[in-house]
Amino acid sequence: MAHRLAELAETLGLTLEGDPELAIRGLAGLEDAGSDELSFAAGPKYAKAFARSSAGACIVPPDFDAGGRAVLRSQAPYLDFARAVPLFLPRPEPASGVHALAALAADAQLEEDVSIGAYAVIGERARIGAGTRIHPHVTVYPDVRIGRDCQIHSGAHLRQGVVLGDRVVVQSGAVIGSDGFGFVSSSDGTRLRVPHHSGVVIGDDTEIGANTTIDASHPAQARRGRDTSATWIGRGVKLDNLVQVGHGSSLGDGSTLCAQVGLAGSTQVGRHVTFGGQSAAGGHIEIADGTLVGGRAGVTSDTKPGEQLLGFPAMDRRLFGRVAAAWRRLPELLRRVRRIEERLEIDGK
Repeated sequence: MAHRLAELAETLGLTLEGDPELAIRGLAGLEDAGSDELSFAAGPKYAKAFARSSAGACIVPPDFDAGGRAVLRSQAPYLDFARAVPLFLPRPEPASGVHALAALAADAQLEEDVSIGAYAVIGERARIGAGTRIHPHVTVYPDVRIGRDCQIHSGAHLRQGVVLGDRVVVQSGAVIGSDGFGFVSSSDGTRLRVPHHSGVVIGDDTEIGANTTIDASHPAQARRGRDTSATWIGRGVKLDNLVQVGHGSSLGDGSTLCAQVGLAGSTQVGRHVTFGGQSAAGGHIEIADGTLVGGRAGVTSDTKPGEQLLGFPAMDRRLFGRVAAAWRRLPELLRRVRRIEERLEIDGK
């Protein structure tokens, strides 16, 4: 599928420099792109790769020195390159309707243009919004509500009481609304599971990564500022693969959890918070708006807005830098202490 460079500029709303009739047939990185492919350079650090590249055209910042080559000028080159991907690699959409091999409860409600794939199971009283795609082998429990234009990919499971907003993407293998990890011990030592039936509420434009788990809550876990005791995920939240969100937790709008992040139960995460890969938060703490938690860091107490944290237990990144520097000097310091002890022992004699 070929697109004229002028057509791409118009579709993406970018300024064109170069031959408007240049035919672009694909997308690639700077190192691999050919003369009929589009690439991007996000800033000056790409200048050398840009000079070596054989790309027919590139998306570049307004002040990037293109040396007279064909470019599309953009304030956000990577973002606009991502916007160009569907033009060359459109993802086929399943046809509307219920597949003959799907199991659909008689009282499930489907709005117009819904697609239900083979071997999907839709439970009693489930409600699915217009334009939503339920892919094969998805399980939707009773009383689940799914908004408009959602994508629920194969093998995902939505348990009872889950509510999804509009344009939510749930990747394969995700489990939403599973029982929270809560037990109470009796006097004879047996343990009783605490029922978690308050569900999960997920806001519009949120994406749930593959094999991510979001636990349901129970009524005693109502949080300040929320009219629900459900585990709550805000608008525009992005959860990577293999993320664990514990029961009764909440995530504010625009927050991001990278791969293998774990939130213990009742963790309250503010707006536009980022957790790096394999980081974690202890339960019953508040992560303030704009907090940045670095990879593998462990947050054990409340944070302040905009804090940048590293290490375990998590600390301010500047303090962590000093601690790391001291850590590297420990062998030398140990040798010095031993020499001092030897001298003191000799002098004492």
